[in-house]
Amino acid sequence: MHMGTFAERLKKTLKTNQMSQSELARRIKMSQDSVNGYCTGKAEPPLDTLRLICKELDETADYLIGVKD
Repeated sequence: MHMGTFAERLKKTLKTNQMSQSELARRIKMSQDSVNGYCTGKAEPPLDTLRLICKELDETADYLIGVKD
């Protein structure tokens, strides 16, 4: 996973869904610091967390990790 692409696409998808980092964190039962790390490119989520993010944002993993546009 290319972290820059993931971070950019995660932020874009959050904005499209009008969801804050804190709201996503609450919904996937993670800390806001963790979600912030994903949005800034300082960390990448494990696969089980990526699955939860995709479900909450109604987006594919292929899009978020940069496999497909």
